Amino acid sequence: MRSWPVVLAVTLFSIPAAAVTQPGDTKPIPYDMGCASGKPAGLLATFACVCDQPGVCNIGDPCSGGSTSCDDGQNGTCESTIWHEYNDNTCIPSNHSGLDPQAEAMVLPETFQPTCPLEFKVVTRGTAIFGDIFGWYNVTGQKPALDELHPMLACDAPAGTVVTLSIQNDPAYLGGEIGFFLATPESHTQSGTIANGNPCASLDRVKNGEGYVYYSQRAYNPDAKGSESLIHLLMFDSRIAEHKFYFAWEDWFGSADNNFTDLVTSVSGVECAGGGLACDTGKKGACAVGVTSCTGGSGGPQIDCLQTFQGEAEKCDGYDNDCNDLIDDNATCPANMQCYQGRCVGDCTMGEFPCKEAGTVCDPSTRLCVPPSCKGVVCDQGKACRDGQCTAPCEGVVCPHGQQCIADACIDLCEGVQCGVAETCRSGLCFVKCGQCNGASCEAPLKCDLQSGECQDPSCTPACGANEWCDNGTCRNPCYGAKCPTGQVCDQGKCVVGELPDAGEPDAVVFNPDAGSAGKGGSMSYPDAAPDAAASDAAGEYKGYPTAEESGCGCRVSSSSRPVAWLSALIGALGILARRSRRA
Repeated sequence: MRSWPVVLAVTLFSIPAAAVTQPGDTKPIPYDMGCASGKPAGLLATFACVCDQPGVCNIGDPCSGGSTSCDDGQNGTCESTIWHEYNDNTCIPSNHSGLDPQAEAMVLPETFQPTCPLEFKVVTRGTAIFGDIFGWYNVTGQKPALDELHPMLACDAPAGTVVTLSIQNDPAYLGGEIGFFLATPESHTQSGTIANGNPCASLDRVKNGEGYVYYSQRAYNPDAKGSESLIHLLMFDSRIAEHKFYFAWEDWFGSADNNFTDLVTSVSGVECAGGGLACDTGKKGACAVGVTSCTGGSGGPQIDCLQTFQGEAEKCDGYDNDCNDLIDDNATCPANMQCYQGRCVGDCTMGEFPCKEAGTVCDPSTRLCVPPSCKGVVCDQGKACRDGQCTAPCEGVVCPHGQQCIADACIDLCEGVQCGVAETCRSGLCFVKCGQCNGASCEAPLKCDLQSGECQDPSCTPACGANEWCDNGTCRNPCYGAKCPTGQVCDQGKCVVGELPDAGEPDAVVFNPDAGSAGKGGSMSYPDAAPDAAASDAAGEYKGYPTAEESGCGCRVSSSSRPVAWLSALIGALGILARRSRRA
């Protein structure tokens, strides 16, 4: 199971989502049940026969004779249950519970994150005349070409057919998110008819103008017309199985009967895209740090930002621990010491605590060792002195790879966090390693390394060393491109107090990845003059400082002997939070 913090943020699902309707229509889709051969028909009736035991349907029999006691339909554990009332239509029950297709129909999310081997299954083909095919594609930001579509369920696969794909091992998988598609054999000249009398769809036939392809990304559909485009796909989050979604399709070009039973498939082993990423809860201080989760409820799966850290007593650590928007306020230190920049430091006016750090001088007004330009400068709470000016913390800071800037300090949120053998740390939380159900997500271009269970950039061959990261085919030292807070330099992947030559940038570090052994290990040097932000020589010496966030998942388990004290409360608070596919 995935280790999650207890839910501290407000969930998004206390209010049911609005019913989905076709453009220009007010009637919820899918339409209500109908009657076929004396039995309930439609998507609700379909889900009443999707159970954890084969051959079971939770459909109650009509009331017999004059009895007012009707069968409750509870025959097994199924997605839905429907049952009659006295004097009901004998074919169409009026009561239902469980998964409600109208209340829980979704057109979002349009893309998904594979978390473990995918199981594709044909639930039903309803009364469709087309033999449609179903499959997946990589999400790249552009409409996939037909050759980039990967069919999984053939046109003649009957209900109950199951196909399993270990997508992490599939050479066609690029890493990151995937989408799903449906291909039909519909004629382009006679709507609603089979092209050339052949009901079996194929991508080759679509290439030759026979049939259409519809996508989970609605804008790519052949009859798409912006926001008014016809809805061909409804999705549903399973109530009886985790990481399982249903895809219900309408397969006619430009029109629909809105039953959404032309092809109903299930896909197990997916999570809606966007889970497991760093996010901002909107709260103050350390309480702002969160991780996204794909959570479920009456409106179906959506992305929620789960608060990582709960407020606690303020410590002298450079954080707003108590989440009151003030950093280190009321933080206690030993006698004759005070809290400054997240550390307890001594009175520099006393002989016991002289300024030993290079590039600092004693400021008698504050009794602190500061850069010369900040002597006599007193900043308000929430500000930091840089070059004699009070600025916002973290402004312009680019932390070493895998770290985040919090309160003008570069922090590895996983430092001191001890995860289980099958888990990995991300943004201070323990996740099941990637490639497994409930596992950590890998954002493109990262892919899951199944041996280590970590997200890696596969473009580096051979793989990078333990203290390196892959950047589009090049192994980098963690300090590559780092721009530490004022008065600090990047050393061995961490921002530490240091000094540059006077002619150089006060907070810039140049990393030469080619120094030493062909990019392995590297070295740091300090420029003789302010660097050209666009300069980079052929030898690979980095001379500019990026402003974009560093890429990658930063997934790793740290066993540092210098644990971050304020993470200890988090470790004890970790609990199990399922993406609630099982809902009462």
